[in-house]
Amino acid sequence: MKLIKPEFQIKPEPAALAGAVERLYDDVFGPARFHKASYQFRDGVAPVKELSWIALEGDRPERVVGAIKYWPILVGETGHPALLLGPLAIAADKAGKGIGRALMFKTLELAAQLGHDLVLLVGDVDYYKRFGFVPATPFGFVMPGETRPDRLQVAPLKDDVLGRIAGDLRHLSTGLAAQPAKRPARRARAR
Repeated sequence: MKLIKPEFQIKPEPAALAGAVERLYDDVFGPARFHKASYQFRDGVAPVKELSWIALEGDRPERVVGAIKYWPILVGETGHPALLLGPLAIAADKAGKGIGRALMFKTLELAAQLGHDLVLLVGDVDYYKRFGFVPATPFGFVMPGETRPDRLQVAPLKDDVLGRIAGDLRHLSTGLAAQPAKRPARRARAR
């Protein structure tokens, strides 16, 4: 009888694979990801280690085919602690195999077990609704600098959070509203 190896396995991200995870993020999102409003909340802040997970290819366990991270943020004037999910990345040749679903369900479950009550993200509404995310703007959440506020989403991990917590997302280390990255000035054309 031949044993069938699983197509992928998920586990906490080991420090030794940090470079492979960054390469995956580069492959999936490219360097433009650093200019998104959500990245300004990550600047100078470490991701939540317990919620940084990866997916490894079943027959090539050294190949990272999926990754997810969460970052601590503050919300509103009271500075309510929350999580900012992202990025979630899946290798292009492994899309549709359930890797994203496995990483999402596992880490959201862990986030709740760790006592977190609120997760926000910027992403595709149709994809994330299956994990309990809803549009955040109608509940009073604002990500300063986000050009597509319709993509800001929130998932409560406790029943009483939505309607009680709202406001601008704020950078953890300063407690101030994050500012979008400054774009380099355009060079004048030579005439």
